[in-house]
Amino acid sequence: MLTRSGTSAAAPTLDATPAADLPGVRVGCDVQSVADVTRAVADFGARYLDRVYTHAEQADCAAGGPTSLAGRFAAKEAVLKLLGSADGIDPREVEVVSAGARPTVRLTGAAADLARATRTTTIDVSISHDAGLAFAVAAASRCTHHEHHPSHDHHDARPGDH
Repeated sequence: MLTRSGTSAAAPTLDATPAADLPGVRVGCDVQSVADVTRAVADFGARYLDRVYTHAEQADCAAGGPTSLAGRFAAKEAVLKLLGSADGIDPREVEVVSAGARPTVRLTGAAADLARATRTTTIDVSISHDAGLAFAVAAASRCTHHEHHPSHDHHDARPGDH
């Protein structure tokens, strides 16, 4: 910042560390190698698929193969990062399925419990693929302790999608 005399004055500072109890937007992102997913499918087949992806995800990704699976894996990881932890969460508890032009996130089990505990409401995900990589970003809003959100009543990350 410049003062009228043209000399520098100390710029105001801002602590950008989010407080745990404040509402706001949470973001997570992840990148996944398509080659790694291709190898996992080749090496472990259905055992890998059934351990990481729900049946709905496998059906959605059938046409796109490993590229689509890598995108779903990156999306799951992005969601877990915005929730703050992957500890004790089965990857199938974060389900990313097609809903028209946009993917939809459905949380169950420990993932849904963590979303409720962190007051995380609607989660949006965007997935992209290029140059052998899949990239996903997830964004979610948090409600304050005074707000009530319909997603706290069930396990869907998007209210109304059943």
